[in-house]
Amino acid sequence: MKQGRCAGVEFKVQSCARKKAANLILFDLLNPWFSGNEWPVAMRYLTAILVVTAMACGVGCRKKAAEENAGRRAEMEVLVRCHFVGTASLANNSNAAKLRELWNLPETRRFAEQTLHKLAHAPQTFYGERVAPAQDERGAALLRPLLDDLLLNESFLQVRGPADQTAEWTLLVRLPADRLPVWRAGLTELMRLWGLGAAATNTVEGFAAWEVKGTDARARVRCVEAGQWLVLGIGRNDLPEVGEAARRIKGAGRPIRVASDYWLQTELNLPRLVAALDLSPAIQWPHAELSVIGKGENLRSSVRMVFPEPVTGPLDPWNIPTNVINDPLVSFTAARGVSPWLRNCALLQQLGLTPAPNDLFLWAQGRKPLQRDVPFQTFIAFPLKDAASKLQRAEDRAAPLLGTNSQRPGLTQVSWLTNRHQLFWRGLPMITPFLRPAEYQGTELVVGGLFPPSPLTNPPPAELLSQLSDQSKLVYYDWEIGEARLFQWRVMAQLFAVLADKPQFTTNTAGLPWLMAMEPKLGNTVTEITADSPKEWSLVRKSQIGFTGVELVALTRWLESIHFPRLGFELPPDRALQPASMVPPPAANAPTSPSKKPSEQ
Repeated sequence: MKQGRCAGVEFKVQSCARKKAANLILFDLLNPWFSGNEWPVAMRYLTAILVVTAMACGVGCRKKAAEENAGRRAEMEVLVRCHFVGTASLANNSNAAKLRELWNLPETRRFAEQTLHKLAHAPQTFYGERVAPAQDERGAALLRPLLDDLLLNESFLQVRGPADQTAEWTLLVRLPADRLPVWRAGLTELMRLWGLGAAATNTVEGFAAWEVKGTDARARVRCVEAGQWLVLGIGRNDLPEVGEAARRIKGAGRPIRVASDYWLQTELNLPRLVAALDLSPAIQWPHAELSVIGKGENLRSSVRMVFPEPVTGPLDPWNIPTNVINDPLVSFTAARGVSPWLRNCALLQQLGLTPAPNDLFLWAQGRKPLQRDVPFQTFIAFPLKDAASKLQRAEDRAAPLLGTNSQRPGLTQVSWLTNRHQLFWRGLPMITPFLRPAEYQGTELVVGGLFPPSPLTNPPPAELLSQLSDQSKLVYYDWEIGEARLFQWRVMAQLFAVLADKPQFTTNTAGLPWLMAMEPKLGNTVTEITADSPKEWSLVRKSQIGFTGVELVALTRWLESIHFPRLGFELPPDRALQPASMVPPPAANAPTSPSKKPSEQ
């Protein structure tokens, strides 16, 4: 018997030899979530609904002892783990004022209802014509109330085993007594609707249970009603963790420890999920552990990342080019030790702007009080030796990099302007992208932007720069005024969609009104990443809603996409909004102060 830990609770996992199973197919119930091509990775970290997957592949008998040990380790290894306390428990939380305010906006409720509706119809999204209209409608009607329960109540999801169709899924949901019969009836009907078979009743640890044993390499599904808990297991094996969870409930009343120091806790074994999630193999993906909790007026998010290989370059002293970064600022980002990440950057290589920089700075200007007339003043700077001559040579390299939409007459005017001493891209609406050489304290730089900077010489606030000075392990610092930055990214996303000849947000989508309603209510967001070792990073974020402006825009476009819940950003045609339905209210949080570091909140 082997043991693994599950959010502080031991689950015993039996090791067993695997039989040869070449060319296995995915069982229908989980196929939508187990297709790497259909579900690349969504939302690099996200809230209550977390679905991750594995690809179909052949599994052969292990003959060598080393291979057998590796197989046993793979059987035990956690791929995904997520514990959410449920919005109902946060409704009266004293730390939840701002988040509760944002959740209760009519625009939020409408967007949440639309998203849950689309999730309920996910089988048709994945299978298309293989799902008959009647199956789709009935399946969605059965799934929809269960999604509400998952949002309201405490839940725990774990996926363990090899990153293929043999992985074992365990879902625990703490439900009111009147909801258990609803789940029982809904799930058993779904089993028949999806062709998995009829449920056979039995008992597990004295609790009422039922089970469906599929054939032809399909799933085994086991469900136990253990007191206040529903325990659901899906997989190919004997589902040992279902029995272990039932034993824990019988002995201690709970299958997992009480979440006393987090609201949401998630673990993602991304190195094991590269193929399953169709992630780029060129990137060093970490094993990540995320926790989120309300603290004071804000949300505090913490992520521990362990990478397979070293990812941190030299942590040279900060050399912030304050002569080109001018106030008033609405965002500021500084990164160092990033040369391992940028070494394989195709854009830098093709433009000849090499070697890859080890430091990187980004910032955005805005007016105070905020005036929404120039949303495109976003800039970048990085050190580069012989910057002027390399930029001049980049003129001939730039045109082939432009997409076909940009190669229309008037949109390929990338040229070196000798009188301005900069690489300039003309002919684009609203923006005038540029790259130019600069120098700061003897260091040559490349400075670029989407729009000319304001003619100001005010240096960045000393208070802002002091956030970097006393942290020897800091590799990344980001601060932004949420209201201003969300507005800027929202407008820029619309422009980029026009340039790429892609659909835009309209006011008849649920997402755009949601962004616009939240915008004036957002305060500051601060993110810090420290390098605990060359292979280990720790991220801490202080925010009101958990996301930066660009993340909110990307999230909204994904949730609005016609392919959701697949990863995609193609928006649907313009359509009329439906009235907001009642969605269970959660809890919340409030603004941030840039004067304190996230770790101090």
